[in-house]
Amino acid sequence: MPATTDARSGVGRSRLLPYLASIVSVLAVGLVAHALTRFVSLPHVSVLFLAPVVMSAALWGLWPAVFAALLGVGTGSYFFYSPIFDFRVASTQDIADLTAFVIVAALTSRLAASVRAQALEARRRQERLSGLLEFTDRLSGADGESNLRTIVLEQLATIIGQPIHLLERHGEGLAAASLPPTEAVPDEVRDAAQRIIAGAEPSLPGWRIARLDTLQGAVAVVAARETEVPPDPDYARALLGHAAIALERDRLRRDVAEAHLKLQGDALREGLLSSISHDLQTPLAGIIGSVTALQEIGDQASAGTRSELLATILEEAERLTSHIENVLDLARVRAGNVAVRLELVEIADIVNAALRRKRRQLRGHAVELQLPPDLPMVRLDLFLMEHALAAILDNAARYSPEGSKVVVCADRRNGGVALEVIDPGGGIPAEELPRVFDAFYRGRGAGRSAAGTGLGLAICKAFVEANGGTVEVHSPGTGCGTTVRICLPMPPTETDPADAMSDE
Repeated sequence: MPATTDARSGVGRSRLLPYLASIVSVLAVGLVAHALTRFVSLPHVSVLFLAPVVMSAALWGLWPAVFAALLGVGTGSYFFYSPIFDFRVASTQDIADLTAFVIVAALTSRLAASVRAQALEARRRQERLSGLLEFTDRLSGADGESNLRTIVLEQLATIIGQPIHLLERHGEGLAAASLPPTEAVPDEVRDAAQRIIAGAEPSLPGWRIARLDTLQGAVAVVAARETEVPPDPDYARALLGHAAIALERDRLRRDVAEAHLKLQGDALREGLLSSISHDLQTPLAGIIGSVTALQEIGDQASAGTRSELLATILEEAERLTSHIENVLDLARVRAGNVAVRLELVEIADIVNAALRRKRRQLRGHAVELQLPPDLPMVRLDLFLMEHALAAILDNAARYSPEGSKVVVCADRRNGGVALEVIDPGGGIPAEELPRVFDAFYRGRGAGRSAAGTGLGLAICKAFVEANGGTVEVHSPGTGCGTTVRICLPMPPTETDPADAMSDE
């Protein structure tokens, strides 16, 4: 109660202030007029009292200006018009003078009050517009669902007060957020929100409830306790409209993201099923067939036959292992579990490790190395880069004719090191180049020419980018071979002498 009493007394004092200021201004003008009449004759002293009337109208509105005009008439008639010190006016000219003053004062106060009202309305509109623009900027910069709800609550709380609750439609239920965050949503508010979103009119005694509508219907309900001062309806409607659009846009964004993830999951499942049904089944069939032949022939098999069957088992087992590693690597990439352990590594070490890994696949090809001895060391994860380069070599061996030459070269380029694998294979059509890094994607002729899961380049790209590099595929066209280029940055402390000379 004391706080309420103080607030009311403060409001009362603020309402009396314009009238007190009008009294002071009229008295000040009266003193000035009295001082002037001692030296000069002022036949129309009432003109001086228009100043406090205009000032009161401009600063505080119509009624303080009317009050100032009445005070001016009383002061002029009592102190300046004969008989002095009497409110009666004897002269007809003085009566006309005071009458003209009253008319001019009324018109002037009305006009000044109107100008003041228009200025205040323009200022309010400017403040509303600035508030809406700021609100829109904050909504567009929201970086998460919880942050978006907080921004909406903070802005709406400025017009309807706190505590405030936001109940957003979420599937079959409601997602609630409050300001302050520790404030629990009352059960009656939650029940009312359910009914309102279902189509009922917003009504709950003791609460101010508003519905956030879009073309798709009600997306949320905002509720706060009733306050003595109602919010500006136009401004509140504009804020609620902006908030509703932002929440609906966020919901649509989530729906699109979920649909995209579902499509990716479906594509991944289809690719895995295709890989398991063909690319994993083929080496298993070879292993089973070779083992069965060894069991049936037994000791009757010659050493050459036995060696050939064992070589087939080993080859198909390595092929099966490679497919499984690709699937596991893809799962690591999709889960974001690619851990990078950086160290200074020689380019030659990466190339030699990848060649050892793919020596069986490359045994029918001539491999030419073009590695300058002055190549700088690079900071990267040796295992990941070895795996990435091995995937490129595997593709080069798979899609190149038997007995052809595969070239592995490296040089300094653009402040880093470029590592290239050039094969004389069938090449890639221009329309397929943008998709070569997609998981499970294989060109139109790939299925007829060689087996594979279509994961090699997708995993290669992920591993290279995890090391801060880039990978590109270039091909003049079908039958013209393919070049895969990996560009790796040098460590910041590494200075390229060639680059330094060019800078000079």
